[in-house]
Amino acid sequence: MNYSKKDIDRFFEGKLSKKEAKNFLNWLDSPAGENTYNTIIEGIWTNDPNKTESPQEKEDPHIPVLSKPVAFGSSNPKTNNWTAKKKAKLVRFTFGIAATLIMVISVSYIFYFNTAPAQEAVEPVASITALPIERSTPRGNKKLITLPDGSTVVLNAESKLTYFDDFAKNRTLKLEGEGFFEVVKDETHPFTVITENISTTALGTSFNIKAYQGNPNIQVTLATGKVRVENSIDQKLIEIQPGEAVYYSEAKNTLKKQNADLSQVLSWKEGILQFEKTPFNVIVKDLERWYGVNIVVKGNNTIPEYKCSGTFKPHEYLSNVLKVLSFSVNFDYTINGNEVILEFK
Repeated sequence: MNYSKKDIDRFFEGKLSKKEAKNFLNWLDSPAGENTYNTIIEGIWTNDPNKTESPQEKEDPHIPVLSKPVAFGSSNPKTNNWTAKKKAKLVRFTFGIAATLIMVISVSYIFYFNTAPAQEAVEPVASITALPIERSTPRGNKKLITLPDGSTVVLNAESKLTYFDDFAKNRTLKLEGEGFFEVVKDETHPFTVITENISTTALGTSFNIKAYQGNPNIQVTLATGKVRVENSIDQKLIEIQPGEAVYYSEAKNTLKKQNADLSQVLSWKEGILQFEKTPFNVIVKDLERWYGVNIVVKGNNTIPEYKCSGTFKPHEYLSNVLKVLSFSVNFDYTINGNEVILEFK
């Protein structure tokens, strides 16, 4: 089978099927194919006798430059010189044909037969790691924090929140200390607070969590809506309604639900210090956080195991609080700047 210049053009344009391309290459590798290909190239050259050398041809380093006229059947120097130039062009085309044939046979086989089907390039996706964000309050301070989803947290003294910068889609955070949460409702993204091994989950609600390190219990109190409290150790679940609280005992690893006095639980938000049968060692820690002081016990260095109750007016002075407590627990106190000395009698 013979091929025309049109067929050759179609091959180089990639318009042949694999079967057609294979037949074409077999023909091109044959003497008949090579002769036809050479004839087509020479015909193109013959049809353009006035073609002049291009700058690329003049500078081709692979063609030797003739410094003297060479006779090709004529004694006329000008004719000989012109003929030499034309012959050089023909030699250049002959080398080009040979190189083209080698390239076509080797490269085209790879192109048509050894190349996997083209696939759409997939850009690599960078691994994106969510970054942690921490919000905290020192002793003696409280802070209102607005979270990325619009929910708010009133953070009590010496407390810390940790969440990630993708919080709007992953509404999970960790609390150390105490905070009151008002959660924006989003049914597709539950809101979860982690405190040690206790998780509190809500959709749209408000609740208070107290989970200071050293306290005997973690307390979750619901103000509005509904929340679910889960113990990650034994997967026990408790749901509570407004006015109810869940107490977690670390010592016993138990969850207990009972009614709660919301006004008492949330009084800290208004600057009201309140205790209800609270162990005195816990009161000492609360006073340190509330007023930003260090309390030192002198004497026998032992805090009596008293439980105290009492409510103080908003933003009461520390000296007045210590004075009232000293009547019940019977101790002397001294305030030296940020240091408070208690000496039990």
